[in-house]
Amino acid sequence: MTTRKTCRTSPHACAVLPSPVARPRLMVQALRLALLGLPAAAPAWAQTTTDTALPQVTITAGQEEQATGPVHGFVAKRSATATKTDTPITETPQSISVVTADQIATQQARSVSEALGYSSGIQVSNGAFAISETASLLRGFPINNGGSLYRDGTLTASNASYSRYAPEPYGLERIELLHGPASVMFGQNAPGGLINVVSKKPTTTTLRELQVQVGSFDRKQVAGDFGGALDESGVWSYRITGLARDAGTQVDGTVDRRLFLAPSITWRPSDRTEWTGRFEYQRSEGLSNNVFPASGTVTANRNGQIPTSTAVGRSADNGERYENWSLSSQFSHQFNEVWSMRQNLRYTDYNGTRNSMRFAAFYPATQSATAALQRWRLGTDSDTFTADNQLQADFSTGAVMHKVLMGVDFHHTAGTVRGYVSPNTLAGYVLSNIYTTSYGTLPAVPENYNLRTVDDQLGFYLQDQLKIAERWFVSAGVRHDRSQQTVSNAIARTQTDRSDRANTRNLGLVHELANGVSPYLSYTESFTPTTGTSFGGAMLKPERAKQYEAGVKYAPVNTNALFTLAVFDLRRQNVATTDLAHAGYSVQTGAARSKGVELEGKVSLSEGLSLTSSYSYTNAKVTSNNATSSSTDTQGKALPGAARHNAGVLADYAFQRGTLAGTHVSAGVRYIGRAYGNALNTFEVPSVTLLDFGARLDLGRINADWRNVELAFKLNNVTDRVYAFCSELCEYGARRTGLVQLTTRW
Repeated sequence: MTTRKTCRTSPHACAVLPSPVARPRLMVQALRLALLGLPAAAPAWAQTTTDTALPQVTITAGQEEQATGPVHGFVAKRSATATKTDTPITETPQSISVVTADQIATQQARSVSEALGYSSGIQVSNGAFAISETASLLRGFPINNGGSLYRDGTLTASNASYSRYAPEPYGLERIELLHGPASVMFGQNAPGGLINVVSKKPTTTTLRELQVQVGSFDRKQVAGDFGGALDESGVWSYRITGLARDAGTQVDGTVDRRLFLAPSITWRPSDRTEWTGRFEYQRSEGLSNNVFPASGTVTANRNGQIPTSTAVGRSADNGERYENWSLSSQFSHQFNEVWSMRQNLRYTDYNGTRNSMRFAAFYPATQSATAALQRWRLGTDSDTFTADNQLQADFSTGAVMHKVLMGVDFHHTAGTVRGYVSPNTLAGYVLSNIYTTSYGTLPAVPENYNLRTVDDQLGFYLQDQLKIAERWFVSAGVRHDRSQQTVSNAIARTQTDRSDRANTRNLGLVHELANGVSPYLSYTESFTPTTGTSFGGAMLKPERAKQYEAGVKYAPVNTNALFTLAVFDLRRQNVATTDLAHAGYSVQTGAARSKGVELEGKVSLSEGLSLTSSYSYTNAKVTSNNATSSSTDTQGKALPGAARHNAGVLADYAFQRGTLAGTHVSAGVRYIGRAYGNALNTFEVPSVTLLDFGARLDLGRINADWRNVELAFKLNNVTDRVYAFCSELCEYGARRTGLVQLTTRW
């Protein structure tokens, strides 16, 4: 028997059919539809009705979730991030967190970092600005825009590009967080894991959405999402997603501006062949790092608390602007029941300018109100090309089913950064009173920084996913990488070349029980090439990491829910530290270890409740360094900024009956635990609990003239808590922020 269910939700969750013309006598409404391109006479599917709800979408049970497709609610059951194949999460022996487009819409998330705020394992620093992804910690280790951020499974930029690219969440179908080392599938990678954002793709079902948003700090934003079939048979389909924003921030004299446009087209001549081409353009302008010393932010200062509205430096000296465009191609073809292939290509052009003021010195012992500011002015220009070619074979050998993936991937990044950084002399600094934001004359600084880095990586990988007796799942992979980096210094007229080769492995086992419980074990590795040489001239070895993980995944039978528990031991080796005996050189004596427990639960019930919750315990410490005195010894110290305890719960309830039917109410609470703010652990950053609240109202239930219009309201940090994140220097978190949003779909 075919089961059917209906959902009243955004088009992110379900395909939205065009709505019928509400009532012939509503001439204004009919004119509005005509101007928007709908036929004047209602087609067969458009029947006059007195129901004023948002468009209903009917989904048959045969329409199964795909690893990169839309999800109804908060619960994703499949992912391709960990294995590069369409695999159930319960059969994947590694921890994965997925934020669906429905959850992004519920949160009205302004950035990828904000959307991940309720996920396990990650500690995001939602600062006062959204131009770039703020630094995040995953399992205690830093992940950043260059080298840890992927789009549709391909690298957006390596460290050589100096990228601060921040994906626009309105253009995403889902955000996936892979916990722990992942070099077998992705090559050089940070030990904590990676973020893979999945783009919205063309749909053969007509999709039209317009959205207007206003909010705190004079925020004004308009966005649109349009898609559908280009021909009657649906061979060609398209999607155009765009957004424009002009806003300020909680910091005086600063802006948060963005222009985003992403048209895409899909060609699907048969159920065996598919190609999608996508273009993306994004320009962002806003505040650069607005960091302060610990004294006056998280510790006491006799001059009082530094105001959260304080800008470090004048607006012209502390801002950044980035522009990037990319062109991507995703092709797949199934030759027969055994063999299939996929190819993902992406080219990205990225450039920007960054003016920044940073503290070079501060005197907490004397509780001084003055500090020396260091000036940065850097221009960035880079391009990145990535290619990932995959050949997959699905076959059986006796009672064992195999899914074998063979792949070759390549990335090339060439990036130039030029400008100046204040030298370590008094002539390079300006003395500032950080409480009155008064600044002296800024001294001129000549260009002293001009580096061009070329980063190439070629990788060969092999993976076999075995299914034994329908209940046992074994995943094993191996990879060989070749990496080449060239750094040219136009100021010093020098060039440094380095080549690295590395092998990485992974192994995992899952046993699926009849009641939906799936315990698992896994081992994974990563490597990351590092820059610099030893005093003897030898090139530094790649940084290595390995992780042991055990856990349980539980998908209750006949319930749309997924619960995960992970226990991990992650060890990082060959960490480069300063050679204390030879200035300007490094030694590889550093090591760190992170151990912890992560719990995450996601539920979406037909009764209207969607919920996501998480708890993380992370114990991340330095296990080895090259310090020669207690004043520089960090061995045994906690990694800066890494809180031991983090937790969050977000619930969204949709009323099913009565006058409130169709109304959504959401509430969330986030807890960020105490953390040490510097490497020597000499001061602590206090814990903070943040409350969020939101609501969405279907206006069509109040007045038929407002059919297909939704009014949404969101308030983050309801109690307006003042808090900060610190890693040597500190940055304030986002204060109370309100958003009002009007969305129409037809």
